[in-house]
Amino acid sequence: MKRALRFVECRQLPLHERISIQSLYPLSKAPLLLSLPSHHHVYVALNRDTPLASIVANDEQLETDHAIRLSQATYGDRHVFRGLLHRLIYVRSRETKYPITYYLQEEDSHNQDKHRIYEAAGFQVFHQTKTYHLPFIPCEKATHTNWTLELVDYSRRADWLTFRNEHCHLLPGAISMTDEQFAREVRQQTLFYSVKWNRQVIGIMKVRLHMYHISIQEMHVDCDETLLREAISFLQQKFFYMFRYIEEAHISATSLQPDLSYTLRRHGAQISSICRYTYILQAPPTPIYSYNNQKTSSKPTLSQRKKLFIRRLLFCSSSRLHR
Repeated sequence: MKRALRFVECRQLPLHERISIQSLYPLSKAPLLLSLPSHHHVYVALNRDTPLASIVANDEQLETDHAIRLSQATYGDRHVFRGLLHRLIYVRSRETKYPITYYLQEEDSHNQDKHRIYEAAGFQVFHQTKTYHLPFIPCEKATHTNWTLELVDYSRRADWLTFRNEHCHLLPGAISMTDEQFAREVRQQTLFYSVKWNRQVIGIMKVRLHMYHISIQEMHVDCDETLLREAISFLQQKFFYMFRYIEEAHISATSLQPDLSYTLRRHGAQISSICRYTYILQAPPTPIYSYNNQKTSSKPTLSQRKKLFIRRLLFCSSSRLHR
């Protein structure tokens, strides 16, 4: 049966077709489909009215960083999904005059089929993010007096953002954070901390509170291994007294932060089985040729004339054989 495939952005779909995209996702994993922010796009491939593949694109930092985040990729047909991925990149590259860097986040780390599709589309692994469960310990050391943990509010965001964005490629988020994103995270109850040693900022953290643990979504301490061990020890003791009813922190660290990962393991952190990959692809702009340009360049080039001559020879040869 011949399929009638459509590759569209979900805003182009009527309401019932837009809602049907949810069928591709587990119940709690569906992307936002209604009342979408201007930078949020859900691209979908459909066979008539049936969704076959979907992926979410966030182009909030397209103008500032020439970057687009891709996430929540899912499909029922791998060939259709690969076509959707190529279509998305092709369409977006026709809308710009500069290269676009795509950062694709994949949480299904055990799906080798997805990995092969991404590689075939030109994506490369940028880094891997693992989660470490670090217990809190009420152990005080003399060196802890050199350390302080400072909560950063929106009015003091500038220094925090500068430090974070200088090291953003090492972090799970991979690209820089804007003022607007900082403000949005604050409204969503995200906490931002500066880690200070002898009153100097040498680290930052982005934290979310949960009922039984705290989630340190991003963490970077710019120091040598000895100071890093002191910093982790200080945080274990500090969080123990700050959060009386919470026993551990879930800290995300990437494969580009080997010192942090090693230090966390030395302090008793257990590695979660959940990990995610960030892939990267830089796509050049696709030129759009006008009708006038096509008319002026209608005369075939030398290489085109050679190809045409070879095709005629092959056609004549095959015609003689059939006689």
